[in-house]
Amino acid sequence: MPGEAKLRVAFIWHMHQPYYKDPTSGDYLLPWVRLHGTKDYYDMVALLDDFPGIRQTFNLVPSLLEQLQDYHQQGAEDSQLRLTRKRARSLTLDDKLEILKSFFSANPETMINPYPRYRQLHQKLKSPPEDVERKSKLFSQQDFLDLQVWSNLVWIDPLFRGRKELAPLFSKGEGFSEEDKIALLRCQKQILREIIPKYKEVEARGQIEISISPYYHPILPLLYDSELTKEASPEIELPGRRFAHPEDVDWQIGRAVEFYSEIFGHPPAGMWPPEGGVCQEILPYFDRHGIRWIASDEEVLFKSLRPREETETKTSPASRGELFKLYEV
Repeated sequence: MPGEAKLRVAFIWHMHQPYYKDPTSGDYLLPWVRLHGTKDYYDMVALLDDFPGIRQTFNLVPSLLEQLQDYHQQGAEDSQLRLTRKRARSLTLDDKLEILKSFFSANPETMINPYPRYRQLHQKLKSPPEDVERKSKLFSQQDFLDLQVWSNLVWIDPLFRGRKELAPLFSKGEGFSEEDKIALLRCQKQILREIIPKYKEVEARGQIEISISPYYHPILPLLYDSELTKEASPEIELPGRRFAHPEDVDWQIGRAVEFYSEIFGHPPAGMWPPEGGVCQEILPYFDRHGIRWIASDEEVLFKSLRPREETETKTSPASRGELFKLYEV
């Protein structure tokens, strides 16, 4: 209604995956960057194409960006990708056991049961209960091939399912060929290739701000000095050996700013400290590297303000008002 005050709400969408790469072998220990890359990261920002009046902030952790680049530029590998790529007729018993153990790592209600063939394969494994090695004998070569395809196909975001390479696979549903699988993996890599350029595109038109986190997503107060834990939890028992590395705090923030600038062509203004972890001692490091704003959360603020009763502050409108304001540090 005319004359009503407007409430401006800022959303920060936090995009993160741990660093899964084994520095000695170069292999990725888990497939989540690759799989979530085809499911979540592109469509979140692409949705804004249909809502030009909405502004959002996306927090992209540098180690996630590095891993996305690694998959589409350097040909990164993870064990599930190798098992998917391997021809079904060439699978060893160990391969089959690993596939049965790890290729159903998806939410059953939303990512397995809605797809009849994937659900059928899942039920074959789960009932009646037997050990996996005995169950593996019930799976045909075609079963394993279909499982290789579906375990990747369900992670494809609906935004992409109409693409000419993917739509036939969803329509086919079962009886996939090795050529189908190759086409799927090729399309998967293409989606990963498109993620970072999409964020650059939407940022360039001024619809989003991109903030970052320290490079490998460390909890900065603990990295600075483990003894700071006692400020939030005085009763906690800490290891006998103190851990204090302020120089690593400086590197994590500095390298994050540098890496972001290499990709986007300018330094970031904001940073989300991992888990919202902040303390007075780390603030100069943000300033040193040009970070103009950081964000934390309500629980951290409660600990900082130390109100009379946390529950009272959460429920009393008068005391809650202490929280709804900006803080300059």
